Amino acid sequence: MKHFNLLKTTLLLCALIVGSLSGWAADYSYTFSSKQFSSNASVELGSVSWTLGGDGGYWGYDGTKGQQFGSGGSPYKSLTLSTSGISGTITNIVVNASGASSVSAKISCSVGGSSFGTQNQSISSTAKNYTFSGSASGAIEISISQTSSKALYIKSITVTYVSSGGNVNIVDAPAFSPAAGAIAAGTTVTLTQATADEIRYTLDGTDPTKTTGTVYSGPIVITTAKTIKAIAVEGDDVSSVATAAYTINVATPTFNLESGNDKYYLEGSTFTMSASSNTIYYNLTTDGSTPADPTLSSTEYSGPISITGTTKIKAISVDSYGNASNVVTRTYTGVTPTTLPFSWTGSSSEGKDELRKLTGVALSLASDYAASNAPYRLKFDGEGKFVTIFTDVKPYFVSFSAKLFNATTTGSKLTVQESVDGKEFSDVEEFTINGSANSTFGFTTTNSFDTNTRVVRLVLSEKDQNVGVGTIVVTKAESITISAAGWATYSSSNALDFTGITALTAYTATKVGNVVKFNKVTGKVPANTGLLVRGETTSVPVCASAEAVSNLLVGVPAETVKDAGTIFVLMKGSKGIGFYKNTNDFTLRANSAYLRAEDVEGSTARAFIALDDETTGIADVKAVKEDAEGMFDLQGRKIAKPTKGLYIVNGKKIVVK
Repeated sequence: MKHFNLLKTTLLLCALIVGSLSGWAADYSYTFSSKQFSSNASVELGSVSWTLGGDGGYWGYDGTKGQQFGSGGSPYKSLTLSTSGISGTITNIVVNASGASSVSAKISCSVGGSSFGTQNQSISSTAKNYTFSGSASGAIEISISQTSSKALYIKSITVTYVSSGGNVNIVDAPAFSPAAGAIAAGTTVTLTQATADEIRYTLDGTDPTKTTGTVYSGPIVITTAKTIKAIAVEGDDVSSVATAAYTINVATPTFNLESGNDKYYLEGSTFTMSASSNTIYYNLTTDGSTPADPTLSSTEYSGPISITGTTKIKAISVDSYGNASNVVTRTYTGVTPTTLPFSWTGSSSEGKDELRKLTGVALSLASDYAASNAPYRLKFDGEGKFVTIFTDVKPYFVSFSAKLFNATTTGSKLTVQESVDGKEFSDVEEFTINGSANSTFGFTTTNSFDTNTRVVRLVLSEKDQNVGVGTIVVTKAESITISAAGWATYSSSNALDFTGITALTAYTATKVGNVVKFNKVTGKVPANTGLLVRGETTSVPVCASAEAVSNLLVGVPAETVKDAGTIFVLMKGSKGIGFYKNTNDFTLRANSAYLRAEDVEGSTARAFIALDDETTGIADVKAVKEDAEGMFDLQGRKIAKPTKGLYIVNGKKIVVK
């Protein structure tokens, strides 16, 4: 180090001998490695304070072009960067600048209030150096003006000057690692200068000097936002002050659920937050209002949070040093499930807004088709567009109608999806809508839904052409239990649809003369309809409504006690399974059915074992002795000597030839 100081002394003497008594030549150089200006203000760039002026309103950073000034929407028509922080004779100024594509701008420079070097140099859209040469002292002003409305960029500024302050600038300033900017708390910063006798620094914003500040002895641990100012000392000489401002980067909390205006979840669903080992604090509202920004006095996160109504949350992450992250905001909409069966049909006055009003419905559709297209009002015009229906029980099937608005080549596809809570969806069944313009379609799912499904979604999974949807039906099913004997009575508080049901057969009852006739059900029956059923335990879909049917069987909505001798009930008697009059008070179970004694002649019922599905079964409830063996005609009359024909014997049909 002594040899170096001796060399500097020798150089100084040589300079004096040749007459360079005005000082030492030096360079000031600054390169933008991040956004430094975020307003028209003064900012320290390296060891020199520069002031930004002009009429723009946007600031950013580009990794190739440097600091951005203005934008197409808020441009700098006139921009100035000025400093009085470089004393001495200025001999050269180099500015690396550029503009956005098709920029029309010029750059000039002045020193001490007078033009310096070649003025009005045209700026291109590619970053390049613009050089201004001369000899002057005083404040430096770099100015850029444009006739276009484009973003302007400055990558670096280099000033060559002869110091008026003696040999103060012949020592290189210390370098910082990592460079100034956002770092994690606990990061260590090293200061280096290869030839320095020592490095001195401050953390309180003051400038260090040859005799003030802390002597650097090892990496500096940064736990909170700090500005380090440092100089290098070589013998009697010191460098300019190097400055590095560090901010603490604390990651914001992350959420396990997506949020947004089109994100809906089953009421009561939960979401979680995480932030590595940091602590999370939050404020939350459930009425759609905006909560206050959280502080360390807000609620500390400890576990899953329930979604209620329109839940809005603001949260911060705080590290072990007390540094807080930026505030992150999320919105979740909880939806109360609709009671199945659900049914909607579009009309000239009912589109997406009417559908949205129904409990348990969420949708991402932007607009409706015109009323003239009713009922096909729901406009599926982009992949991912959906209607989501939250249900109170497992769905049994989903059906919908659709209209193709333009001819397709490969077909558009609507997919029915399912979810437990509206968080994650899986496909149930895909339907291809392929044909000519204005073709209409009707679809019903045939695949089963998962037992825990409570959310169904109809989504345009592939788009060839736009699709309009006109009806949506989601129904549930009831399980009808059949005893080991193969028979039961049943009634439901819902209307039921037996269309296509093959695992069991349901019958209503009518009276023909003195005979009760059991009639096979092939379609829908209203709620609380008494039924005789046989076959296997199976699920039967619920429907919204059904027309009334003629029926002697009385449904039992709730457990009921009937007096002795007032009803006929299905049971296993001495002649097998059949309807028998109650000889004692009898308790009817809920969801069963019975025949009223007043609707049936006689005091006993002949037992039956099976019914003939071709002509329906006939069970005679005409007054006969329970132990009598006999033959009856189809009107229920006992026949002593039958002739050729069809008769009933012990509940079965026989043919006498």
